[in-house]
Amino acid sequence: MEINKEFWTTLFFTVLNILILYFILKKILFKPVTKYMENRSNNIQKALDMAEEAKRKVESIEEEQQAKLKEAKEEGIALINTYKQKAKNEYETIIEQAKKDSEMMVQNTRNELEVEKEQLMAGIKDEISDLVLEASEKVLNKNLDSKTNRELIQDFIKESK
Repeated sequence: MEINKEFWTTLFFTVLNILILYFILKKILFKPVTKYMENRSNNIQKALDMAEEAKRKVESIEEEQQAKLKEAKEEGIALINTYKQKAKNEYETIIEQAKKDSEMMVQNTRNELEVEKEQLMAGIKDEISDLVLEASEKVLNKNLDSKTNRELIQDFIKESK
């Protein structure tokens, strides 16, 4: 029985030593290690949360940049179209003004030619009148007064038209 008593005593002290060691380790080692592991876990979780938040911010900024880029492209196209329209309008205005100027020049030239024609016709009529008078004087050998001669010649020219 002594073996048995010794066994139980040893077993009891061993269990007691293990329990004491467990409580001491729990107080000294397990709590700080557990606390360190919880802190480490919390820090890792915070870092993951921050990374996720940063990812969301980057995606948000990227979406904003894409929207701004699209808006800038649309504004650029609108500006190009506006300036094209302005250039077209100015082109049409210049062409229209050039047509008006050329028409006015043609009309002025026609008017000048008409005036010159009338002046030439008047000059030619006077010369013809003088020539007819001289020819008539020579043919008739008779000298009528100048006023009557002119009237006769004017009548003759009017009839010949």
